[in-house]
Amino acid sequence: MNTISNLRLARAVTRGLGGGTAIGMALLFAAAAHAQQTTAANSSELETVVVTGIRASIEESIELKRDSGSIIEAISAEDIGKLPDTSIADSLSRLPGLTSQRAEGRASAISLRGTDPGFTSALLNGREQVSTGDNRSIEFDQYPSELLSSVLVYKTPDAQLVGQGLAGTIDLRTTRPLDVNDRAIVMNVRGEMNSQNDMGADSDEMGYRASFSYIDQFLDNTLGVTFGFAHLESPLAIQGAGTYEPWHANDPDVDGFNYHPEVADGLYVTNGMKIRSDMGENRRDGAMAAIQWRPSDAYETVLDLYYTKRKQTDNARSLEVNLGNYPIQGQGFAAPIIADNTVIGGTLLNRVPLARNFLFKTEDEIFATGWNNKWFAGSWTFIADVSYSKAERDEQQYETNGQFVAGGTSNIPDSGFFSLSRDDMPTLRFNMNYADPTGVRVGPTIYGAGYSKIPHIEDELTSGRFDVIRELNTAWLRNIAVGANYSDRSKDKFQPEGNLSTRNNAYYQVGDHLLAPTNLGYANAGRALAWDVMGVLADFYNPIVYHTPDEDGFEYLVGKNWEVTEKVTTGYVKSELDHELSSSVTLKGNVGVQVVQTDQSSEALRLENGNPVPISDGKKYTDVLPAINFAFMLPSDQAVRVGVAKEIARARMDQLKASSEIGYDSGTGLPGGSGGNPRLDPWRAVAYDISYERYFGPNAYVSLAGFYKDLKTYIYAQTIADYDFSDFLATLPPEYFTDPTIDIPTTGRFTRPVNGDGGNLKGLELSVALTGELFTDVLSGFGTILSVSRTESSITIEDPPNNQFTGGNGLGDIPLPGLSKTVWNATLYYENAGFSARVATRSRSKYIGEVTNFANDRAFKYVKGDRITDAQLGYEFGPGALQGLSILVQVNNLTNEPYIAYSVTETRQQDFQEYGRQYLLGINYRL
Repeated sequence: MNTISNLRLARAVTRGLGGGTAIGMALLFAAAAHAQQTTAANSSELETVVVTGIRASIEESIELKRDSGSIIEAISAEDIGKLPDTSIADSLSRLPGLTSQRAEGRASAISLRGTDPGFTSALLNGREQVSTGDNRSIEFDQYPSELLSSVLVYKTPDAQLVGQGLAGTIDLRTTRPLDVNDRAIVMNVRGEMNSQNDMGADSDEMGYRASFSYIDQFLDNTLGVTFGFAHLESPLAIQGAGTYEPWHANDPDVDGFNYHPEVADGLYVTNGMKIRSDMGENRRDGAMAAIQWRPSDAYETVLDLYYTKRKQTDNARSLEVNLGNYPIQGQGFAAPIIADNTVIGGTLLNRVPLARNFLFKTEDEIFATGWNNKWFAGSWTFIADVSYSKAERDEQQYETNGQFVAGGTSNIPDSGFFSLSRDDMPTLRFNMNYADPTGVRVGPTIYGAGYSKIPHIEDELTSGRFDVIRELNTAWLRNIAVGANYSDRSKDKFQPEGNLSTRNNAYYQVGDHLLAPTNLGYANAGRALAWDVMGVLADFYNPIVYHTPDEDGFEYLVGKNWEVTEKVTTGYVKSELDHELSSSVTLKGNVGVQVVQTDQSSEALRLENGNPVPISDGKKYTDVLPAINFAFMLPSDQAVRVGVAKEIARARMDQLKASSEIGYDSGTGLPGGSGGNPRLDPWRAVAYDISYERYFGPNAYVSLAGFYKDLKTYIYAQTIADYDFSDFLATLPPEYFTDPTIDIPTTGRFTRPVNGDGGNLKGLELSVALTGELFTDVLSGFGTILSVSRTESSITIEDPPNNQFTGGNGLGDIPLPGLSKTVWNATLYYENAGFSARVATRSRSKYIGEVTNFANDRAFKYVKGDRITDAQLGYEFGPGALQGLSILVQVNNLTNEPYIAYSVTETRQQDFQEYGRQYLLGINYRL
């Protein structure tokens, strides 16, 4: 084995292993030992040099990128573990052209090349994955980094890859034990502390994460097993504030009790404001296992399993106030503060604030398994693969409300002050003490006593695949592969809901269920009363009765319950290229085509003659998707890559539902609604990619890439202004119609997704990896990785006007969700003699974020750009009594960067959240 082979062995060890730094280091040392023995046996060979640590991870990623026939990005296990991310989402968001959207402080949804996360598909070991949300996009924070060996991000399609996305495909990979030559046992413990504490009851800034990994080989290295387990307990600590949706122009003709006579017509106002803290815990257990058997050179089989379970408890407590003319007429602003045609502050008169306590429980469970078999017969390879995955989400949402009551009198007015800022936490204060347990009582407040929902989502996918590969080794073609894949997927959503009411419709002191008050001082809001939600519900509330859409009076729930089924058959043919065009230029890459037949359908309920009846609808369509990837390998370690392909992205699962959400607004007297469309075609595009790469040794390169996607079809929300709601209005009881002498309109606005055509998406990406010794030996050990991308699109979609049925924010024409025009990442590292240090920053400009609104529906908001910085110090002990031990210290979100969402202009702030700094102290030990 020569030096290059030894280096590749060390990299292959890293590539084949999960468990983070310690496992990768253990096996790299094993590879080094083997390399040294081989070198000693043949003194004519050069001395082996094995690179470890951060540099090894960079070399591994660069090697995968350089050797690929497509345009890809890669992460090795060493790279994931070295900056010990709590999930793979953090690691992905540092790659060129990728960025993440934060959810409750965690990187979760991934946007690739400035697109909606739904445009990027996710695979696990090459197989399409289910998701716990009501769309296709997986939540990457549910995948512990310790359980993954590598990740490949395909920016251009590959005909052999099934389940590809329009923006790209992210393939998460777990360990194959026979790819590693030695046993490894690794243990890892990291303590965690959040900087935000003293928030009140259920506030705990401490947490930890631990993992265990084992890999071994038996029967003369013909049988391999691997097992990994990762546990996380992380505190939830969110200090936040928000305004009611949507911001709207003050208008006496349409605002009703939300009209502000003391504010000039046309000024933008919000109907309410809240200061809210979220406290609780995020628990996640993940496990993976694989058995690999290779009894001979003619056969190999692998059975792998993946499982993760996450439980999150969120105790959300707030001080909240309605800023409209409700419930007391004559409320208003004194000396309103105006900026950008928007009321952003002022003195509040005659308001009725509420102390609200919410309890949100979420339990996610994902199981995935696959069995892969390979038969080898000379130049022929036959592959059979079957897989199954299932995801379930169960939520419990409880809203309980309290307000000041004195002497049997409720709706007691108070005065205060509020202000909003583009960049700082909003403020809100009142004169009365809303942490007073004798004054603040639960009961029938201005928003009622409360509400509850228990949504359930289930996603199930079964697939089977067969491939035949024939090695050719001709002057042009290395091989040819043909295959077929069939998948059957169904996603169900069921959401019972129910009003909450107190016994005898009375007010109650929380008594024994009183908890330490919630500290809202960060927003100048003082403290708010906190109570044990489940205890209060048991002692003071009537039993909860959940309703479904087949009950009289609850037909408005029709749109929240649905099932979508997809049966997809994919056939492909592909050849890999390998041809010397000249003495200095070699053509590599691949050429292929996929034929994809989709049969999509949805079952749900709809209203006919005022009654909910079953409905089934759907569509079949076929797409032919050619994909060409040329890689011109040039002298001086240069490469030019060109890709041309047709791409699709199927509609969101909730867009394909056959049901509709409809209702009647008693304030405006108008019906309205929104629904799905089971007959949607996918997004379709022709994509063009080009990339230039120049490599400077194994750990340095520069790359400039450009892409252009010509979108032939896309999906947008269409609003019908005169939709007929006669069937729905027939279901409403008489009390909904406050004035029987007024004719109720039977038509209103209805919004649903439809297909449009025309538009483009284009961008440039520059990435650089450099080491200090390229310039001078004085900088040996230093290195940097830099990337910046610029993306633009001519496509806009419509965010419908807000009402209680459409869930829109009335943003009008908006850019593609997830599109940040500018994204950049910068990492500076140093590594020498066991010591390592790294500082990494990821930044993105403003974008349209997809969030879950108060009604548990999908909604769009503008999200202000952010810049997240993480830092890490580590040391690994060398030979001696402490060999195998490494320690690290890390700070994530170093600057406590806030999450800020707004409506159209930054002055119309909707959400402001701070998640705190995360401190970690960790120990790794390998045997």
